[in-house]
Amino acid sequence: MRRIAVVASTFGVGGAEIVTANVLRRLPRDRFETRLYFLHQAGQIGRELAASGFSGTQNLCKVRRDPLAIARLTTHLRRFRPDVVFCLDHADAMWFGWLAALLATARAVVIASHSTGLVGRNGRVRPSFGTRDRVLMEFTSRVVAVSASHARYLSAVAGLSLERIAVIENGIELGEWPEVTPERRRDARAALAIAPGDEVVAMVAAMRPEKAHEDLLRAVALLKDAGRRVRVLLAGDGERRAALEHHAEALGVSDQVVFLGIRRDVARLLHASDVVVLPSRAVVETLPLSILEAMASGVPVVATRVGSVPDVIQDGMTGLLIQPESPVELAGAIAYTLEEPDRARDRSRRARAAVVERHDIRRTAAGYEALFEQVATG
Repeated sequence: MRRIAVVASTFGVGGAEIVTANVLRRLPRDRFETRLYFLHQAGQIGRELAASGFSGTQNLCKVRRDPLAIARLTTHLRRFRPDVVFCLDHADAMWFGWLAALLATARAVVIASHSTGLVGRNGRVRPSFGTRDRVLMEFTSRVVAVSASHARYLSAVAGLSLERIAVIENGIELGEWPEVTPERRRDARAALAIAPGDEVVAMVAAMRPEKAHEDLLRAVALLKDAGRRVRVLLAGDGERRAALEHHAEALGVSDQVVFLGIRRDVARLLHASDVVVLPSRAVVETLPLSILEAMASGVPVVATRVGSVPDVIQDGMTGLLIQPESPVELAGAIAYTLEEPDRARDRSRRARAAVVERHDIRRTAAGYEALFEQVATG
């Protein structure tokens, strides 16, 4: 039996947390025992894991960046005696997890990197692996990159040796993302009170600066000026929601934009949409799940050419890629998708086939299972 200790800040509703939770659920229970350790609240995904039988603890930090959390975590790890300490690249989770693993003499430490940087409370970005983190990399068995291009980034920019990097691409539960059909489209639109002839653009992303919701709002204003009135569904929440609502009002498009908040019926939103967009900036994006989910659902995708997105989307074949921070190009790509539905459907069919082949969560889980076995025995 392999013991896996998972260390994270929290498991809110985010791509890294969803992938990790789905991987943990698929680890064979007769071969792996997993416990969860959260520096702060377990979060929604963490609570769902607890409800499905995963044990662990939360609130190891009594105050922000509590140094005593290292001692508390070390005590827990000494009791559990993990073969592998698996840390997400959340702010202090890597640092605290590393130190506690060393103090508890865990056999191996694995870090899952799901971004190219971390955004602080003041909006400033720092690399996922700063100077202090690199010092401890000597004691890390593997760092997981979500694509080949992400691995190259971690090597070239973060200074990690390729020998320490394991590439395990993000995957999704394909059964949760059925392909859109005329019946599903009709039912989804009826449930969301969308008229059959409305042109709908959807974006599923946390409302953080790097997701660039403003670029979509500006694109909608440009489309309106050109005589095309689209309806926009924004699924997600965050500290920037109020600012984005004001921005939509200032641009004169607030009556076209629906702020939905956090939703667990994203598949329905996708089925109701004509195009899904993700205009992210390059600062922290890697391989976003929202792109994979839309592709699996057979919905046309427009995304920026950042991070690992070009590893997934072949421009003109499985989606459309645009430059970041270009509302004009985004508006043009949306208009082209809406004006050429047959070509959009062809891209969507190829996109779904690509996701089914490469991004099934079973493939991702098998990669982690093999990695945990390798480092535990190495």
